[in-house]
Amino acid sequence: MRLVEIGRFGAPYALQGGLRFRGEPVVAHLERIYVEGHGWRAVEDLYPVGDELVVHLAGVSTRELAEALVGLRVYAEVAALPPLEEGRYYYFALMGLPVYVAGQKVGEVVDILDAGAQDVLVIRGVGERLRDRMERLVPLQAPYVRVEREGIHVEPIPGLLD
Repeated sequence: MRLVEIGRFGAPYALQGGLRFRGEPVVAHLERIYVEGHGWRAVEDLYPVGDELVVHLAGVSTRELAEALVGLRVYAEVAALPPLEEGRYYYFALMGLPVYVAGQKVGEVVDILDAGAQDVLVIRGVGERLRDRMERLVPLQAPYVRVEREGIHVEPIPGLLD
């Protein structure tokens, strides 16, 4: 069983054990989640409040019980994640993928940053020189970035990886 982090719990909501959830909306499709240090918990209810999601878990029925979970990481089993439509992907699946420019491997994805308007790949370079191994930022933007099964292909745009 492989787990992937999908978010964290924020502040308690109301008095009945609700928790604000900060993370991937995929939580709405899950019957259970793994809570850091507390194990598996069934998701009993989930609803939006403004721009946030509130989650109610089995066994967490008071504000005091919810307070003990604030800030904890929330995980999901990879096999339980809903399938995505063609051309979409989970970001955890991009981690570690090789990155190619004009057929040459230039590095691998080590992180993905939320930069507001678009997400940015953090690519750690490969090579003999220190300069070759530094991290570079590449916007995850079509059409010059293609995600394929064997890796990520970036168009050789001058200055992008220089």
